[in-house]
Amino acid sequence: MKKRILSPALACLCFLLLPALAAAGPAVTISSVQVQPGALSTRLIMETDGPLVIQKAFYLPESPLTLALDVSTARTSQAPAVPASGASLIRDIQVQKSGEQDLRFLLRLSERVPYRVISEQGRTVVELNAIQRSNGRYLIDAETQSRLDQHADGEIFLSHLAYSASADKIAVRARMTGQAVAQVFALENPTRLVVDLFDTLLSAGAQSLPLNEPASAVQRVRVAQFQIADPRPITRMVFDLKEAGPYTLETRDSEVVVSFSAASGTAVNTAAPTAAAGPPAPADMPAKSAPKADPPPAPKPQATPTPPPVRESPPVVQEKKTTVISESQEDVFKPRTISAEQEVYSGEILSLRVKDADLKDVALYLADQAGLNIVFDPEVRGTVTCDLREVPWDQILDLVLKQNKMGKVIEGNVLRIAPVSVLTREEDEQRRMRESRELAGPLTVKTYTLSYSKARDVATLLQNKISTRGEIIVDERTNTLLISEVRDKLDLLERLIGVVDTPTPQVSIEARIVEATATFVRNLGIQWGFRGIADPFYGNATSVQFPNKVLVDGALIPQGIVTKGIGGPLGGYGINLPAPAFNTALGFSFANVLDTFRLDVALSALETGGDGKIVSLPKITTQNNLQAEIIQGRQIPVQTVANFTVTTRYVNAALELRATPQITAEGTVIMLLEIQNNAADFANLVNGIPPITTQSAKTTVMVPDGGTTVIGGIYRTEDSVTRERVPFLHQIPILGSAFKNFAKTKQSRELLIFITPRIVK
Repeated sequence: MKKRILSPALACLCFLLLPALAAAGPAVTISSVQVQPGALSTRLIMETDGPLVIQKAFYLPESPLTLALDVSTARTSQAPAVPASGASLIRDIQVQKSGEQDLRFLLRLSERVPYRVISEQGRTVVELNAIQRSNGRYLIDAETQSRLDQHADGEIFLSHLAYSASADKIAVRARMTGQAVAQVFALENPTRLVVDLFDTLLSAGAQSLPLNEPASAVQRVRVAQFQIADPRPITRMVFDLKEAGPYTLETRDSEVVVSFSAASGTAVNTAAPTAAAGPPAPADMPAKSAPKADPPPAPKPQATPTPPPVRESPPVVQEKKTTVISESQEDVFKPRTISAEQEVYSGEILSLRVKDADLKDVALYLADQAGLNIVFDPEVRGTVTCDLREVPWDQILDLVLKQNKMGKVIEGNVLRIAPVSVLTREEDEQRRMRESRELAGPLTVKTYTLSYSKARDVATLLQNKISTRGEIIVDERTNTLLISEVRDKLDLLERLIGVVDTPTPQVSIEARIVEATATFVRNLGIQWGFRGIADPFYGNATSVQFPNKVLVDGALIPQGIVTKGIGGPLGGYGINLPAPAFNTALGFSFANVLDTFRLDVALSALETGGDGKIVSLPKITTQNNLQAEIIQGRQIPVQTVANFTVTTRYVNAALELRATPQITAEGTVIMLLEIQNNAADFANLVNGIPPITTQSAKTTVMVPDGGTTVIGGIYRTEDSVTRERVPFLHQIPILGSAFKNFAKTKQSRELLIFITPRIVK
């Protein structure tokens, strides 16, 4: 009997202790916590050795910029690493113990943003979507690009949009014909979460789905075709949020589900990956679809309507791990439309064939297809006869209204149809009412002291934006604008001033002018002469009667003219070919005892060589798009006489640098440059005025910030050989060298001009 009572008691005790034993199980170890900044989002990555459960994720009420993550049954020994770069949304991370085995992560953010929790194999990721604020080309992050490279399902069609709500969350479902690649980012004013579906076409035109759920964090969802092609179609879903908070995103085979929590904190179970297909909506969550008829089957790609004119796109952020869809070089030079007014039809594709149908009946049918309410002006009348196939409903409506001289106005979800004359008259009255309200409103006088722009220049820009009652007064002494204007116009002027009065970046421009010269001169010359006498006076007469006395003179004896070269005992030389210029001379004189025969020889030579280098380094700093000039040197006075009037003007013989920089969006600098390196040549005066040796360059170049380029260079070389010689005799082998001289000159001059711009940070 005791055993029968003891067995049920032990079973009950084990059942009661089972949750406690399970809770006391081994804790999940978080081996590393890292922050990864990105262009569209910042990720908190937690590497674990098992499935991690985040019980709750919420913004602290007392600190709206602090995101709290409650993690159960976990431990960590590594301090989170926050990057020093300012690109991260996370400013600081604190880890606190909230129980024996529970942790709380406190993330101090720079701003409040939407976030989601993603569970992957061996790690848990908290993705914080950064608010995008500047416009630019479309950006795809590295992870999305990797998924796109592996995605080969072809084009997908989004056919239907619906939502389901419960007490704690609301889920928006987009039905599709395949599984798409999604990318998420956030926008502001108001806070919006954007989900882009790649390789996806919208088969039924733009849709808007109001979410009338008081406890929901999202107000409305809109879907439209953001991009048809070039390079791929993109369908965009925009969620208007009441405040930034948690969400989940699931991409399934036939739908995309985006869920939002109804409370400020949300329980997030990350034991299974969020990308897996979730269970269907329970029976107590009835599906609520958009107010429109069931869409037709997906049309062919060429029948897809054009995207609506309003686009919301993320900016380009300079990030290493991103891929930017940029234009090709050829596309840059193609003509493009900057501004154009055209009617864009994006309604549902319909076919209509009627004969003598009443205009009101046709309009009622089209409004019913579009899910719009309709109101007719009392003067609306007419008939319709048409046969239209696969035409957007809004284009059909425009055609039938134009045929009957009617027009339309859509206000919210109400379509109003009236004669064109009535609508035109109403628009004129509305415009006159706005103008009269503007003219009748009170004037406001405000002063704006400008910091970076000239008040008179800004006033000129604003003149065509003021009203007839407005007035702008410029105080140049304090650089202040005094504006008297109505409130509506004053707000516009204030925004324009904020755009114009911004600091102008500065550029430091450094030029380097390098001039190198090399000279080499070699001169060789010879002078020689002789004299011989046979005379009875010297006792060396010839043995014949004629000639008995002989005088041979091979010396050039000057008569009042200085002989070039060096002199000798004979007073001159028969072969007088000294070096053109020499610094070395050697003379020989040979004679017999009676001095009846004498030979004089003189050798002259010169060899010089030299290398020179001149480096000029002008440097100047100026503002963007403003010319700067720097000059260093001397001015040469030049006098001219005209009509008995002496005029003196000064010519620069100086080093001059003139530069006008322009900073581009890519960080390069375009410069209009004019460089002159002039010098006065006092060795060759003309009427007492030295000529000017000029070296100059004028060009326009584009150089990276801090880069150096050669904008010009001149290389000049002179090589000359001069010979003076005695005709015919210089051709005698070996002995011919005694009948000629030699002069060789070689000069080289090299000029290089370098330029280096640096943007002053």
